Amino acid sequence: MPSSVHQNSPSLTAASPARVYWRVEGSLLEMSALRQLGFFTWNSRSFAERWRRRAGMAAMTLLRPLAYLGGGAFSTRLLYTILRGVTRDRLDLLGEEYFEYKLRGKLRPEAVAALRAVQEQGRQVVLVGQALEHVLRPLARHLGVANFIANRMEFRDGVATGRLEPPVVRPRSLLAWLASGSKDGQIAAGNLQAQLRLKEDSELAALVQSTERPVPMLPPAVVPFATAPAVARLSVRKALSGKHILIIGVTGFIGKVWMVDLLEQVPDIGKISLLIRRNRTTTAQRRFEKIVEESPTLDGLQRTYGARLGDFLREKIEVVEGDVSLPGLGLDEETQARFRRSLDLIVNSAGLTDFNPDLRDALSSNVESAGHLLDFLRSTDHGALMHLSTCYVVGMRDGRVAEELQDNYNPIGVKNFDAEREIASLLEMVRRIEERAESAELARALRRQALGRGGDESKVSAGELEGVLKRNRTRWVRNKLVRVGMRRAQYLGWPNTYTFTKSLGESILARRGADLPIAVVRPSIVESSTRSPFSGWNEGVNTSGPLSYLLGTNFRQLPTNAKKCLDIIPVDMVCRGMSLIAAALIERKNARMYQLATSGINPCDMGRSIELTGLAHRKHYKAQQGIEHWLKLKFETIPVSKQRYERLSIPMQKAVVSGINRFAEKLSMKKPPLARAERDLTRAEKLIELYEPFILHNEHVFDCENARLLTAALPPEERAIFGFDPESIDWWEYWINIHVPALRRWCYPLMEGRPLESRPPRDLGWGAAPSAAAVAHSGENR
Repeated sequence: MPSSVHQNSPSLTAASPARVYWRVEGSLLEMSALRQLGFFTWNSRSFAERWRRRAGMAAMTLLRPLAYLGGGAFSTRLLYTILRGVTRDRLDLLGEEYFEYKLRGKLRPEAVAALRAVQEQGRQVVLVGQALEHVLRPLARHLGVANFIANRMEFRDGVATGRLEPPVVRPRSLLAWLASGSKDGQIAAGNLQAQLRLKEDSELAALVQSTERPVPMLPPAVVPFATAPAVARLSVRKALSGKHILIIGVTGFIGKVWMVDLLEQVPDIGKISLLIRRNRTTTAQRRFEKIVEESPTLDGLQRTYGARLGDFLREKIEVVEGDVSLPGLGLDEETQARFRRSLDLIVNSAGLTDFNPDLRDALSSNVESAGHLLDFLRSTDHGALMHLSTCYVVGMRDGRVAEELQDNYNPIGVKNFDAEREIASLLEMVRRIEERAESAELARALRRQALGRGGDESKVSAGELEGVLKRNRTRWVRNKLVRVGMRRAQYLGWPNTYTFTKSLGESILARRGADLPIAVVRPSIVESSTRSPFSGWNEGVNTSGPLSYLLGTNFRQLPTNAKKCLDIIPVDMVCRGMSLIAAALIERKNARMYQLATSGINPCDMGRSIELTGLAHRKHYKAQQGIEHWLKLKFETIPVSKQRYERLSIPMQKAVVSGINRFAEKLSMKKPPLARAERDLTRAEKLIELYEPFILHNEHVFDCENARLLTAALPPEERAIFGFDPESIDWWEYWINIHVPALRRWCYPLMEGRPLESRPPRDLGWGAAPSAAAVAHSGENR
């Protein structure tokens, strides 16, 4: 059915003396419908679409005089049929662009001054124009006008049908056009009502739109299922007040944001202990200090507490040195004993997130750690556990994914699959590969490889040769275990080792922790924040970063299922969900499984995601100078089938480039002329292969009812702070003005090998004294 959402201003009636209708054409500027339409068609998405719409535009220009014989409304309706098939997202951005680069400089200063004089009298100005709402909205915002009346396209599923919604704001008459130039654009409500052929005042009032973007919010009702306990009331601040929480993985993207969110929103929390692993050169304490000194996530706390931030952190934060992949979490006996008595909640957001890592690392971080957490939890007096997993443990399957914690789950449904037996088998496989690495047979092969064709050991020193052999042996083991993990995961129906081992960890929790207060939290693809710690925070090279970067180059065709949902969720919405679940766990009102996702409530499919990414890049490049940026405006990625991608995109281009380089080698050229281009194409091809499970295969829809049930139980004063509300996300605003700019600021420099923007370290005056906390680690406290 047609979807057209408008935000009206009901506070004043159409004939209210405080409301002034102001015609844009003839006073503020001259706007031609043909020029506006020409701009939209000239900037269509693909080359074929541009030329097709340009041909239609040329035909409309020739037919327009004849169309006027049918009346101004008919000619206007006919003109806008050219926009059939254009998305609302594109029209919104192009409308902003058209105003900013075409119309803004043509505003008449005397007319603008006259309009502002009316506003200063306390009267409500409503702009009226024949332009589309996508153009008039940014004009109204620029002038500080809250409401307007404009022509409106009809949309179905976000795509223009080519029809204008009634009534049509027609072009001015010839006489009015000849008499234009007056700075006063006021028009009486009765006259406007007559021009629009409206019978009632209420009809005119209903046409008034707000300058706020219309965002349809039609979330399904919250439905309690048997898997979730009934929760009548839940206060996050009350539940977490005075409590002791242990966070594992605070150096990661989610952990860092959640820690800051707790400190900002629950200042009465008792104590937050941070379990941080010591690396080769840096203690756990120093790793935390670097976060405090350098991370932008603490900027809000700095503004709130100023010079007292150091004292606040000393009071609230404790750093302990440990390792979740070790028994007892790697803590010393004294710390373990203290935590057993005092801990209310353990939150594990740690884990190895590489898609296809060394199998040893994946098992240690994602599987064995789950067992150690359960053992430690069982020893506590009253602790609970929140364990972060991922929605994509469901693997390569389609359909709706319920919030259920299953033991021995596997995507292809192997009946005799046993997670414990699978883990033991994987560990045995690791042991055999490590044994083979030390075999004499492999040693001879590695030695031959190290010496090359000549095989003369006298030309290299014994120490140098042993060093090369050791590095090659280590590399052989790692590569072997990467391939073994990938093959086993894909055989059982998981796309990669990461989701495979995360699922095995869930099975351990389901089997061994059935009698314990546990909640497994599955976020989907966690990306840039919307409001906390600030709008547009991101960190590291995340899931969407490399793909969106590729879409900002001259790359044209992405193999994808345009209707498949790309389940993106902002990191701060995940953290709000975690706060809800933490409160429910502490009060023992929790479900066993929570999925924090958007596909079930507010889906954004791949086709829209790709277009929004292209529009975000367009907005950036439009503001830049130079032929390179101008060219990138013309190359916008489109979704295509896998067959078309292989036939016309990177694989075909790579084959051509490789052929040229091989031919150059036959000509005995020192360096293949397109060696760099071949390397770039190979990297892009591997990147797309890596992300195919997320963009091409498997249509998942993740339920998230359990977190929404907790939101419904919040008191009104906490709902805006802690509510999990994926239906509130405006994907156009998020993608164009928040997410892609955040990637450009925080992620793209890392992919290009450039440093991030420099900022002075945050000085809290800790000096040589114990900084943000009393630090406990193996064998000593300091």
